Amino acid sequence: MNIEKAEELVHLIFRTAPPFRKNYIRQPEQAKDLPRIPHHHLFCLIILSRGGKETMGSLADKMGVSVQQLTRIVGELAQHGFVERTQGEENRRVIYVSATEKGRELLSKFYRAACEHVREHFSALSDEDIDALIFHMGEVVKLLDKMEQ
Repeated sequence: MNIEKAEELVHLIFRTAPPFRKNYIRQPEQAKDLPRIPHHHLFCLIILSRGGKETMGSLADKMGVSVQQLTRIVGELAQHGFVERTQGEENRRVIYVSATEKGRELLSKFYRAACEHVREHFSALSDEDIDALIFHMGEVVKLLDKMEQ
């Protein structure tokens, strides 16, 4: 990639990060009846809901946090019954983390609240704009997935 394209990409990432963090990372008003949960805890549940069980190391890597940070996050989630930890059968030093039914239910409630928040927040856009946004966000996700492989 040449420097001009890198600069343009960085500009776009920096331009979109603050509004996404402000409007979509924080707990939406529609989720006010749900327990307050920090966004890293929610990200942890999202990753676990996709992959089943993860080792602490792989989960920390996917979240972009240290194992020490993840230990605190998983500990708090486990304390509330949203995840469970199990030891590896072949190597007892390996700890696996998985979402519990209670954690999957909480994530489902957050998902529904987020859908309502997005529906209300984007209501000013036309159907064509929404379709374009869905298409382009889908393409961004495909490209990010490609980079993860």
